[in-house]
Amino acid sequence: MSAVARMCMVLEAFTPDDSSLTLTEIARRSQMPVTTVHSITRQLVDEGLLERMDQGYVLGVRLWELAIRAPGTFGLREAAMAPMEQAHAEIRHHVQLSILAGYESLYIERLSWSGSVVNFTEVGGRLPWYVTSSGILLASFADGPARDGYVTSLRPSQPPAPDLSAAAMERLMTSARTRGFLVTEGFIHPEATAVAVPVFAPWRAPVAALAAVVPAGESKLEAVVGSLRRAARLAGDRLEGTLTRGRP
Repeated sequence: MSAVARMCMVLEAFTPDDSSLTLTEIARRSQMPVTTVHSITRQLVDEGLLERMDQGYVLGVRLWELAIRAPGTFGLREAAMAPMEQAHAEIRHHVQLSILAGYESLYIERLSWSGSVVNFTEVGGRLPWYVTSSGILLASFADGPARDGYVTSLRPSQPPAPDLSAAAMERLMTSARTRGFLVTEGFIHPEATAVAVPVFAPWRAPVAALAAVVPAGESKLEAVVGSLRRAARLAGDRLEGTLTRGRP
């Protein structure tokens, strides 16, 4: 295993729920000896990628400084922020932006609404693709082999999300792609309904999904879809501007 791979294993030991870890906890999660982890953490602290706290270690600010330079995340977030805020004001419930990262939905921005329905997503957090409206929607737009891979992949049970057969998932994905949006009811929480639309890149392929989490039984889903679509279209236009800026 390379030195870079070992460093990545140390950094990946941290999760949104466990942002502070002791040396022993990092060693256990990375499945490496404590002596090896101690050497790696010392180097990461020196570079600002980890910070030493009284009770252990936390991810360093320098990681964020590096991450925001990635056009696939920060550029997208920057392009989508103003449209998201407009949709947030119109829908008056949680609005969030995510991308597909392998077989998971990775959330890169979330705007909460006080007093609204429960929402378990966190910025930087991940959820299995098949339990989120955004993940299923984006998977539905994948090219043939990749799409087949999602449909036939192992999908461990994640209550309260339904355990869909490959055929049922295929039908759901086909519907999402045909209609250009997806509504899932009670997949994450029995009292929540999620509505997702795609954000298209300049080459007309979805690069992200914009979603709203509303109370179950929401009667104005058509208006929610409309607000999200307007915001997604504007976000795509703004993203195209950032990608083509300066080109002849």
